[in-house]
Amino acid sequence: MPSAAPTPSPGPTDQRVPGPSAPDAPASEAASASAPDLDLDETLALAGMALGAALAEPEPLGGSTRSLVVRARVVAGLTTDRLDPTRATAHARGSTVVVKRFLDGPSAAGLPFEHEVAGLLTLDRTPVLLAVDEAHRLLVMSDVGDGPTLADLLLGTDRDAAWQGALDWAAALGELAGASGPHVERFSAELAARGVVRGWDLDAYARAGVHRLVEALPTPTGLARDPLDATLAFLHDDLDALARLRAPGSTAVVSPGDTCPDNAVRTPSGWVFLDLEDTSVHHPALDAAYTLMPFSTCWCVFDPPPGLTDALLAAFSAGLGKHLPDAVAEPAWTRDVLVASAGWILAMTGWLLEGAVEDRPRVGPEGRSPSYRQLVLSRWRWGAEHLREATPSIAAVLSDGVAWAEREWGPTPSGGYPAFS
Repeated sequence: MPSAAPTPSPGPTDQRVPGPSAPDAPASEAASASAPDLDLDETLALAGMALGAALAEPEPLGGSTRSLVVRARVVAGLTTDRLDPTRATAHARGSTVVVKRFLDGPSAAGLPFEHEVAGLLTLDRTPVLLAVDEAHRLLVMSDVGDGPTLADLLLGTDRDAAWQGALDWAAALGELAGASGPHVERFSAELAARGVVRGWDLDAYARAGVHRLVEALPTPTGLARDPLDATLAFLHDDLDALARLRAPGSTAVVSPGDTCPDNAVRTPSGWVFLDLEDTSVHHPALDAAYTLMPFSTCWCVFDPPPGLTDALLAAFSAGLGKHLPDAVAEPAWTRDVLVASAGWILAMTGWLLEGAVEDRPRVGPEGRSPSYRQLVLSRWRWGAEHLREATPSIAAVLSDGVAWAEREWGPTPSGGYPAFS
């Protein structure tokens, strides 16, 4: 996610299809956005020069207004010493690679190219970075294939495949985060070499969400005089707990950042995580929250079946704990995950409440995602119920939000995942 310059990306740009993940642009707009008007022949030629190969047969893989993503076939001359044989099989002539070219200029959302390059150079369980053209903001990655995403499983019809796939995904994400611990300094150095000197700040986005919520609610938490200052004072201790996650110390991890269900592809060797534009160093609780809420900043959010999210958090914690046992020590670990969840809910409020007030009909792809009101209200309900002990003041404000939304919007059921219905 963001640095001093970057802002959260409006949606993933990966090897498959565009799928919004919320932050600062309406996600439904991201879903329908077309790729930028970049010359495809030129992009393929630049990628070929960077890779040391001739590329042909480009196949568009979606993307966003920030990038062009295509699969291309290697037809001649691949320089195989560019590949790391410990992470991927060398690509011979006739195989395919994925080319991603970022839109340069002031309209680009932050520095996604810089974060993606640094993330691909640092993290396992991601595509292999084969070549980079820094001048043209272009990279070439290994092709992880056309396996299903976690979103495909959750929105499909096979209950067992969705349940087991989700558990395996959570364990893989925990392993990825835990294994990254020794590489935090390397990742930060790669970012610094590309001009990124600060990480993004969930605390700041959470506070912006409080502002937006106060604007919407007539008398938040019953404090009518100077409601913003009164609400911030009321939330002081809980927001302070969230701010403390900014200093993870020895438990810091490198994370892809946008670990939504559509950004993970199941391959024969396990889950591979795509879309590293938001890769950052942070507390692992911010990733663990994706298993508990679930899917903190994503469009693919419905009511999970009983027991699933507890099992996902346990799987993530086990994977993380293999590498960072101190990070998952109780009772601090569970509290940290709940505090992180509170931060995501407040941040999401700032990103999506306007769309909910306007009653935008879908957050993500048509027929596959909830409406803005469904997503916002389901998040508030979850927080009001589950955060009473960890962040009681935030839970109280979210409860006020639920009461207000139910009066203003009427019944807004969110429904469950199709795979579990």
